[in-house]
Amino acid sequence: MITKKMTKQQNAVLMLIIMSSFLVLLRVQITQSLIFSFMLWNLFLAIIPYVISEYLKLYKMKRYIKIKTAVTIVLCVLFLPNAPYMITDLIHLNTKSPMAWYDLLLLFCCATTGLLLTVLTIINIKHTAIAAWRIKAGFLIPLICFLCGFGVYLGRFLRFNSWDIITSPISLVKRSIQTIQQAEVWSFTIGFGMFIWLVITFYSSLYETKH
Repeated sequence: MITKKMTKQQNAVLMLIIMSSFLVLLRVQITQSLIFSFMLWNLFLAIIPYVISEYLKLYKMKRYIKIKTAVTIVLCVLFLPNAPYMITDLIHLNTKSPMAWYDLLLLFCCATTGLLLTVLTIINIKHTAIAAWRIKAGFLIPLICFLCGFGVYLGRFLRFNSWDIITSPISLVKRSIQTIQQAEVWSFTIGFGMFIWLVITFYSSLYETKH
């Protein structure tokens, strides 16, 4: 039963990734323009935390090495904002473009893919934490959701990337401390984090009801 469920989830993710990539490549072919080609890179970054979380989910079948698990979860969380970040790519929609309807479909498909990857990744992290440390991790989901909201803000408005934690840690920490004093940062972080949290809650309630 679990294996079948996992396969359905993975197939759904794969189909969305393929469709999103196809829409981007088809647009490039039709318009001979690379204007939305950056979505392929964003899509790739969004997949990374999901792949890491799937590794964690499979690894729980073996004996946990708690330090390794903790490090892997942190790595996963650092890359995770790249997935919900794709929702903000809707800002690139130009309603005056002759392909506005197509671009809306493209961006919405990519945003949906990013949101699904976010939900499944966070749920995988929660299950991993519970299995590894035998604790109630009810606080973990909202914490990660709000961290994602802040991470998306850093990426969209301050143009930081996940790897800046290694390449420019001082600048990242400094700007982060400066921004938390601004009301708009809190509004965005809480609003975006709450949205992700509600989607996860809705997804979990459907799954628990069905199974």
